[in-house]
Formats: sequence, structure tokens, C-alpha cells
Amino acid sequence: MDPKQKALIEAKRAEILAKMAKFQKPAAAATSHQQRPPPPLQQRQQRPPPQQKLITPAAPIPGPPSAGKTGLNLVELQRRIAEAKNRLAGTTPTVRPGVARTSEMKPPTLPLSSSGEIDLKAMIDTGIIPRRETTNTKALQRAKQNQQTPTPATSKKSTATSTENPYLVSSTTDAPVEGVKQRRPRQLKFIQPGKYIDMANQERSRLQLEKLKREITENVKKAGMQTELDVSDKVIKREQPPAVEWWDAPFLVNPAYDADMVEADKMDQIVTSYVHHPVPIQPPGDVNATPVVRSLMLTKKERKKMRRQRRAEALKDKRDKIRLGLIDPDPPKVKISNLMKVLGEEAIQDPTKVEARVRKEMEHRQRMHDRANEQRKLTAEERRAKIMNKLKDDQKVSNEVAVFKVKYCSHPKLRYKIEMNAQQYQLTGIVIVHPKCNLVIVEGGPKSIKAYKKLMLRRIDWNDLPPPKNLSAEDDQQQQQELQPVGLPEGEENSCFLVWTGQVKTKSFKRFTWRTFESEKMAREELGKWNVENYWDIAIASTDEELVARQPQL
Repeated sequence: MDPKQKALIEAKRAEILAKMAKFQKPAAAATSHQQRPPPPLQQRQQRPPPQQKLITPAAPIPGPPSAGKTGLNLVELQRRIAEAKNRLAGTTPTVRPGVARTSEMKPPTLPLSSSGEIDLKAMIDTGIIPRRETTNTKALQRAKQNQQTPTPATSKKSTATSTENPYLVSSTTDAPVEGVKQRRPRQLKFIQPGKYIDMANQERSRLQLEKLKREITENVKKAGMQTELDVSDKVIKREQPPAVEWWDAPFLVNPAYDADMVEADKMDQIVTSYVHHPVPIQPPGDVNATPVVRSLMLTKKERKKMRRQRRAEALKDKRDKIRLGLIDPDPPKVKISNLMKVLGEEAIQDPTKVEARVRKEMEHRQRMHDRANEQRKLTAEERRAKIMNKLKDDQKVSNEVAVFKVKYCSHPKLRYKIEMNAQQYQLTGIVIVHPKCNLVIVEGGPKSIKAYKKLMLRRIDWNDLPPPKNLSAEDDQQQQQELQPVGLPEGEENSCFLVWTGQVKTKSFKRFTWRTFESEKMAREELGKWNVENYWDIAIASTDEELVARQPQL
């Protein structure tokens, strides 16, 4: 054996014997402490505090202690070795009758080698000496546990349970059980956000379209217009796109995109050097109109700055002319407030005369100011011409149409307001008076249509129907009977609804006219002359509840 290893073993042996001696010393001290009486309180108080032990440098490793120092002899060691052997063999230790245990806490048994010496490796394996943990300590422990194979009894039990229950998979084996289907892993399929919302919206629109069709058909049947009005799907929805576009049709054998293409040798006949340019469609506004150049919009702060600079420049030019003698300087603006500052001594000598002169000058300046304002004002003819020019410019922007449905509009007061405002706003159109539906159609510029919509939907009181003035009693009674609302039940209020508004390419009417008809066929034929019979169809098919729901907020 190497001397260094031998010295290390001797040092460990001495350390273990010292620990065993420490285990026996507290037991002996406990027995002696029970027999010795406790010291008095004064002696305990006068006892000096224990001194702290100074740490001395490491001394050389001492040799094995003798039996006299540790309190153990060779006989005692042999007895303990025998007890350890008996304990390992499974026999109960033999205790001498004269020797009693000094403490319930017993030191661990020391494993010995074949030569009779203490086996340090066995002590590390049994855990008497703690093992230093390394990075692979836990991995080695798991490897030892995995190496332990189950006993045959457990394996038989697991096979028996697997045969009894075919749906139970043994945890010890990864092989699948016969007769049990293995579940295939499936990928996650995420639903795009808004998928079911779009499906619900499509279903709602389909149901709403069917409901609208039924309502239109019922209204047509009630009105008795089966022969005059053909309500089909073309009136409600647009036509479906063609199966094949015209530019793709020459390249396909059959009129379908899934058909075969034309052979390659025939492509040279179809594809030529010519290019097809589609016909350009002009915008709905005036084609030859000059483009409207709008001025730059300035903020309030910028407008004030521009005005200040413009006035300062004009004042500078005026001062330069006065300095050159081209114009006379302005007389001083004397007021009552600055009278003493401008006319000091003169005001003191005759204040009454000076005050009268100042007041006269103030009145003269005010008259000149009012005269200049009156000269800048436009005359009545110029104002009317200015308004007409603005309305004409408004019509050049776009052509807009508004269609109104009125329950009753034959009263002179209502007729005057409808016709006069249409003329003032330079609007064209027609009024159809019928017992079942009174229709008002107007065309014009955006600003005129906006003002006319406010008039029809907000300004006019449709229930204010006063009797005519300056009539006798008989004439008055006859006139009231003639002006009684036709087709309006008693107790129901007269009202006006906006049926449709939008832009058109060209105007359909040249002036504003008023027509009265007793038959729906005649009214529709009159509108058919101007190609606007669809306005009548929409107004007849729409109920009051639907029109109330889609009225704009003005």
C-alpha cells in the first residue's frame, strides 16, 4: 500500500475514534451531573464568561489515540465489532448483564474489511460518511433505478391485467396492446376571426331579400298592378356575371373556364399585334367644364396676419404720398376723449366753441363712413344676379336627384311652397298628384338639393291647412270641401318622406311642372316619357314604416 494512502486511512481512523469518544463523554457527564447538586445563584453570577477559543494554525495529523485517553479498551472494541456483525447477520446483539447503555443514541456501526480494518468505501456507500454531490450524481441514481428489472411475479400480473382489460396499456412497456386502435395525432385547425360572423350576415341578407320580395309582391297584389308592374328579380338585384368574359371567350373551346384551351397552332390567328382599348366613360359632370380651382384654405390666425400686412402696406403707401406732397394729410381725428391733448390752449380759451366743432367733425366722419358702406352695397338686381350665378356654378359640380313621397299636397299653401322654392333654387322636376301616392321629383346642384331637403323634411308644417281668406260663407264651405285631404284617413297626420337621393349622369327634366292623375297607369306613363318610372315603382313599393326607418338626420 502507498504510504500516503496508509497515512490517510490512519487519520480517518483517528477521526472516527475521536467522534466515538465524544458520543460517550456526554453520557458520562450526564450521570455525574445528576448526582452533583447545582451551584448556588451567586456563584453562577460570579462565574467569569467563557473565553473564546483562538483558531490555531493547522497542526500535523495526530496518530491513533490510546485507550486511556478515549475511554475505550480493546475488549470494548471487540464487543462492538461482534454486535455489528450480529446485526448485519440478522441476529439480536448479546448484551452483557453488567453493562448498561449510556445513551439511547448509538453510533453507527462501522463496516470492516477482510483484514479486520475499517472499510471507508463501505462507509461511503452505506451513507455513514456523506458522499460529495457532483454534477452526475442524480443521473447515476436514475441509471441504477432503471437497471432494476421487475420481478417475474409483477410481469405476470401485468400481462394478466392486460389480457383481462384490453383498453389498459401497461406503463412499463411502450409496445401497443393487440386489438386496441392507436389514436393518430391530428394538427390543430384554427378558425379565422370573423368566419361565422360573415356566414351569419350572408344568411341575414338572404332572409331579408326574401322578405322584401314577399312584401313587394303583396303590395303589388293589393294595389292591383299585376298587369302594369312586373316585379322580378332584375328589379331587386343585379344580374350575375357571365360564365366567361368576352375577352377570354376566343381562347376557350367551350364557354367555361374549366374547359380546354385552344390549340397552340391557332393562337397566332387569335393573338395579333392590335391592342383593344376600351371606350372611356365620361364623368357624370359637365364634360367641357373648366376645372374648379379652389383657393387655399387659411386658418383664422393666418387670415388676421394677411389682413394686418395688407393694411400696413396700404398705410405705408399713403404716408409716402403725403410725404411727397401728392395728397393732403388727413385732418386730426379729434374726439371728446382726446380734446385736451390735441387742442390744449385753444380748448382752454373757449371750451364750448371747441366742443361744438369737435362734435360736428365726429358727425361728419360718421356720415362719410355710412355713405361709403352704402356705395359698396349691392343693389337688389346685383344680389339676385349673384345668387343666380352661385346656383349655376353649383349645378356644374354634379347633378343630384331627390324623390319625396307626400300623403297630401293639393292645398294651395303647400303647393305654393313646393313650386316657389323649386324655382328659387333653380330646380327642375315634376309633381305627380294621385289619390294613392303624391310624388315630388327634383333635380339640381348639391347645395340646392340640400336646402330643398331641409324645406320638405323640416321647415314645412304639412298639417297646417288653413282655409282661404276673403271668401263668403257658401264659397268658403265649398272650398273647404274641395280642399279636404283625399286618401288621408281621419285622425291621421299628413307627412313627407324622402324615398331616394343620389347622383345621375344627366338631367331628365327641363323645368318644374305639376301634374294630376286619377290612374296609376297614366302617372307611370307620364314618368316613362322622361325615363324615370322607376321612381314611381320604388315609392309605391315602400311602406311608411320602411321610409320612417331610413329617414336622414338633418
